[in-house]
Amino acid sequence: MFSGIMICLFCSHTASLKLPPASLTTLPLVTFQHALPQAVRFGSQSSQVRGAIELLDPFGETVGLCFQTSPASDTVIGFSGSSNLLIICDISKTICGIELLSSGDTRDHVSVVRNDNAFWSQFIGKTLEELKQMPNQPYLTTAGATLTSLAMIEALNERLGEKNRTTRFPDKPTLEEIQKIFPKAMQLRPDAGDSSIMNVYDHAGIPLGWTLRTSPGADSVIGYQGPTDSLIGFDSTGTAVGFSIRKTFDNEPYVSYVRDDTSFRKYFIGQTFEELASADKERSPTEGVSGATMTSQAIAQAIIVASQSASERRQQRSFIQNIVSRAQSLNAPQWGAVLIMSIGLIIGYTRFRGHWVGRIVLPLFVLTYLGFGAGALLSQAQLWGWALHGIPQGATVLLLLSLLAVVSPATTGKNVYCNQLCAHGAAQQLLKITIPNQRLRFLTRTQKTLGPLLQHVWWFPWMLFVVCALISIFDLKFSLVDAEPFDAYLPTIAGTSAIVIFIVSLAISSLSPMAYCRYGCPTGAMLRYVRLHRRSGRITWQDAVLCGCFFVSLGVAVSSGAFT
Repeated sequence: MFSGIMICLFCSHTASLKLPPASLTTLPLVTFQHALPQAVRFGSQSSQVRGAIELLDPFGETVGLCFQTSPASDTVIGFSGSSNLLIICDISKTICGIELLSSGDTRDHVSVVRNDNAFWSQFIGKTLEELKQMPNQPYLTTAGATLTSLAMIEALNERLGEKNRTTRFPDKPTLEEIQKIFPKAMQLRPDAGDSSIMNVYDHAGIPLGWTLRTSPGADSVIGYQGPTDSLIGFDSTGTAVGFSIRKTFDNEPYVSYVRDDTSFRKYFIGQTFEELASADKERSPTEGVSGATMTSQAIAQAIIVASQSASERRQQRSFIQNIVSRAQSLNAPQWGAVLIMSIGLIIGYTRFRGHWVGRIVLPLFVLTYLGFGAGALLSQAQLWGWALHGIPQGATVLLLLSLLAVVSPATTGKNVYCNQLCAHGAAQQLLKITIPNQRLRFLTRTQKTLGPLLQHVWWFPWMLFVVCALISIFDLKFSLVDAEPFDAYLPTIAGTSAIVIFIVSLAISSLSPMAYCRYGCPTGAMLRYVRLHRRSGRITWQDAVLCGCFFVSLGVAVSSGAFT
């Protein structure tokens, strides 16, 4: 049920990404005038940067341009979501203004980055060509929101790298051209992250399929005199249903022979995208059109090359490659966190958990290093954020901690994360040891009174878990970091709600040991639920709750067109 809910959430969010981003011309001009005071109106599409809009002065002269990173950067995830940046350039394509338009990342992380003037000022004065070299430069990130700020840098680089590739055919496919393949096409939506793919819809918004253009991926494939830009259309199953030639630098009489050859056009019909992507790109798949052999073979070969390029962009690296890449990306502090997690795992499965090392030393390291040092705590904001947007590349330590937290109780019955590796749990364990309840009578009386009262709210963690799930399923505008105290371990980004819950939960836990873990933590309730025990095979009311959440998420996903 957990997996089903997450799959539905991810599919729903992916479907929403196919919608085109809002046009920059809908923004007030004052948004641009702080960077370019002379800009008074919008112009046409820029010829210098793909997808950019010109900014004009009162005399109609171009004074700059602007563009946004979405949708090319929609797949770049920060802590729990992607961000869309607005970039304003002067006439020489030098950055004179940059700001955040929108973000699906955690509110507190985004707020800190938004207010970090040093982070934004590092872009000012740099040209777009300089920004393309961003991965090789020591750019600043925001303390306490490293993943979020790093993702914004990567989003800008992705936008520049993906959308500014050199092409000899700058004009995008038009609706009329695509209607040659899909006669019922009425709406076109660029694919998020791949400018070569265009999603096609009818008048009611029902998807008909998608088209792949051979430029710029196959611009190096030369026919008799030059390259040709072609379109091949695929239906929703990935089967080729049509082919057309757009523009060419080749000898036009030869290209006209290919256009008029019905058998050549039909050659690709019925083949799947996977079949085309797996063909040998060094050899032409056809013998060619009589009288235009070189031109027709180059056009056919370009389709293979473009399909393989698109397939490579789609395919993710292997599991082993991902592990190696993530391990290589770890720095010394992150390896320190991994070491503490390993020690916690050993203590959790040995008798050391009852020793002073497991009761005092480990909680101190977990509280200071994993908690206040790294902010490595599992939360509902992280859980549902990853379900919606995917797992960020830079969250290796948090990913490892999450896997350990779920796999350990589900396979061995030992909840190592809650008992040994949760910083908030460690704080409560240290409080339990520090406060001698047996020596202070009023604490003893308070505990005897408070304990039975708290037992009446045993259902609260599950209620909070369901509320967080429904907020994510229906995409309600509520930040889940306000539901738990874990953001307080990063005081520079913590909101008021997280700090208040942090203080209140520790105050109550000082009177009733481990009170928050028992009666307030939705993440802990989830981990206790997946724990293996002798009655794990019985159907419980928690199963019914999860089934209900799953069917709700499935209904929302279906209604959003996620599975069409």
